[in-house]
Amino acid sequence: MEIRQISADEVGRILPIRAYAFEATPLTPERTEEALRFMSFRMQNITLTAEEDGEVLASVAGIPMRQNVRGAVHPMLGVAGVVSNPIARRRGHVRTLMHELLRRGRDEGSPVSTLYPFRGTFYGRLGYVGLPADRIVTLRPTDLASLLPLDLPGEVRVRRVADAWDDLETLLDRGIVTRHGFAEFPPYRRAQIRDENLYWLVTAHIDGQVVGALPYRITDYGGELIGDTLLCDGPIARALLLRFLATHADQVETVTLRVDPAERPELWSNDFAGTITSTVKVPHPAPPMARVLDLPALAGLPTGEARVALTVVDDPYIGGDWTLDGAGGALSVTAGSPSDVRLTAAALSGLVYGVLGPQEIVARGLGVVPASTWDSLSTLFPRADAWVFLNF
Repeated sequence: MEIRQISADEVGRILPIRAYAFEATPLTPERTEEALRFMSFRMQNITLTAEEDGEVLASVAGIPMRQNVRGAVHPMLGVAGVVSNPIARRRGHVRTLMHELLRRGRDEGSPVSTLYPFRGTFYGRLGYVGLPADRIVTLRPTDLASLLPLDLPGEVRVRRVADAWDDLETLLDRGIVTRHGFAEFPPYRRAQIRDENLYWLVTAHIDGQVVGALPYRITDYGGELIGDTLLCDGPIARALLLRFLATHADQVETVTLRVDPAERPELWSNDFAGTITSTVKVPHPAPPMARVLDLPALAGLPTGEARVALTVVDDPYIGGDWTLDGAGGALSVTAGSPSDVRLTAAALSGLVYGVLGPQEIVARGLGVVPASTWDSLSTLFPRADAWVFLNF
């Protein structure tokens, strides 16, 4: 078996197995053409293949992204397009490719990685830990009627995505520096969203500044208004966007949108009568997972003031003995000595991303954490709501 990084002009070679994994197949000629155009926006990804006698057996792709981790923005390796030829599955090809991709991502300067799994247990063994799932809200526009008479400061504008692109970029650039877990596409992937121009975009503005946005489309008269992700800077921005949705009461039957896992839609209105779900199933949809690839590179991360010695076991990227110190509210990472605190890479990643506490690590069998260190670990890495925002 040969592992190759394929060039941009070879990206069509992986279309058959990628389509087989993620699409209704066999592809029609029209869908094949559309899929090839879609893949043209991925030519700058790091795409690795496992090949035998010139046949692609498996493929993985790395997207050079950025992510906010506890307030510090770092390069992030987004993993996508993990596929295997059906006649070559369960032979270790994907695992081999993943290790090569993670090694390259780490060596090229990405200290963290995020992905959407086909099966969480597979990626858990590669050091990833689960992050919160987005919440999906479905309601009737009439459930938001109480917002209509409110005198809110600001206004909304409705345009096609391409026409409102500068406003959306402003919000995305703000999100990457303000929201823990928030991820950002490279420019060539942003261009896909702009150039395809498939959505309406309603934006909220206060004092001339864009403070919220929602991409959406409408299926039909009497049908659905299907929103993508509600992005807003505060309650007034959110209320402006929701009030806009309320004006569709005589046009659509339901509104659906994705929201931050920390949102509480049941408190949006006294008359709220919708459904709020977080559906998790195998193979899809599954919430994101993340892992740390380079612990020393996270030095300076905002943390609590505590000091902990720990050992990360059985990991080729962050394995070893470490001393973590949050003196002054910024993380320092130095080589240490063997410790009674013994963590898997997934456990350490869970602490960094704020989704696991020390007791949960013990309860899930992800490490050995003496009770005497629980307070120090919780102080060093307080719980936090990680919101990836992007789905890739």
